[in-house]
Amino acid sequence: MKIGLFAAQLVLPAVPGLYVILFRPGVSLLTPRMLIPSMLCINLLALLLGWRRLGWSRNERLDAAMLLVMFALFPWLEYRMLPVGAFEGNLWAQVGCYCAGQAIGYVSVVLAPDWLGRLRQRRYEERVLSGREKFRSRKEVLEQRAEAQEAQRRAKELRRAKK
Repeated sequence: MKIGLFAAQLVLPAVPGLYVILFRPGVSLLTPRMLIPSMLCINLLALLLGWRRLGWSRNERLDAAMLLVMFALFPWLEYRMLPVGAFEGNLWAQVGCYCAGQAIGYVSVVLAPDWLGRLRQRRYEERVLSGREKFRSRKEVLEQRAEAQEAQRRAKELRRAKK
């Protein structure tokens, strides 16, 4: 699902961009005002048509819906990052920059945290299996948590006693 959404978001700015290139020859600069309404409509239509396929649970679907709406608004950020006047008149380069911005945003917000989490989990498991690190049991974790809470409670009591 994540890779499918990535591919869709990658080419999403190209749809309104191609419309502007092909049917509005007098335009020399793509602004977010031209891109966002159509991108938002396309994402909302995708939400309505594919709601059941967005995830296994309701929370996954809501997360995907939030991401689709958020990524429709990304061109505002991308427009601010473009050098002023650098792509004036070159609509193909502007569409490419918007598509690259969508890809960078999606990877940094959705894919990278998942990849980093898996990498950290794999490294932790390797350390535990090699014996370099001890795997703490649930009982040990709960005991440490209880000790920490007890220490916090004592610190609060000491602060109250000083006042």
